[in-house]
Amino acid sequence: MKYIFVIVFVILFPFLLNAWHGYFKPAQHSEIHRVDCSYIHDKLRHHIDDIIKVLESRGTKLESTYNSNSSEGYKIVRDELKKYLPEVYTIIEEYVSPLRYNDSRPMNCDKDKYCWFLRLYNKDGHFLDWHFDNNFTSGLRHTFVCNVFVSKCNTSHFMTKDKSNRMHIVPSVSGSAVIYNGTDVKHGISSQTGDCVRIALIVPMYENEHMTFLGRWRKWARGITYHHLKL
Repeated sequence: MKYIFVIVFVILFPFLLNAWHGYFKPAQHSEIHRVDCSYIHDKLRHHIDDIIKVLESRGTKLESTYNSNSSEGYKIVRDELKKYLPEVYTIIEEYVSPLRYNDSRPMNCDKDKYCWFLRLYNKDGHFLDWHFDNNFTSGLRHTFVCNVFVSKCNTSHFMTKDKSNRMHIVPSVSGSAVIYNGTDVKHGISSQTGDCVRIALIVPMYENEHMTFLGRWRKWARGITYHHLKL
């Protein structure tokens, strides 16, 4: 019995770590940096209808019923977008590749399918619950979130919590972006209204792409969780 307990604990350990670092640890601070991303907004403005159609038909549908009430909306990763909207893929890829923030840069896409991806919030109640971003590397992670397109009636806004658990709201505007340390900044996305639209480009950026043994173990667990819960 003792050995069975040890085996079960070893299997569950990376999942428990991911849950703690992803959701349950206390908020560290709410510091974010606002930056301009109007270039990519302008380049994609004529492709918005196609992006929405592909996200709805080919992206991952996120349903709170199946992911412990964590998120609602649509999500599509880089490689899937490349299959169905190659022109949009090329525009985003050329924009993302040279992105830099301090010593952080996007992950090599051969190493991580989530090197960049799009999220769509366009139905009543679409949201993203409070969480921290995964970091499996030995350096800092920053996350770049650009509002590619936001309709006037949008209520899907970026939110953070500080150490005192006070909420701060960053209004979403087309062509505006935030950069933050996703490991320390607890954040979420407020609920969408009606048929309003918000499309966000998310780019994780790392100081160091090297993953520790524990990081690789946690990434393995994340892959299983994402597959079954569609996060």
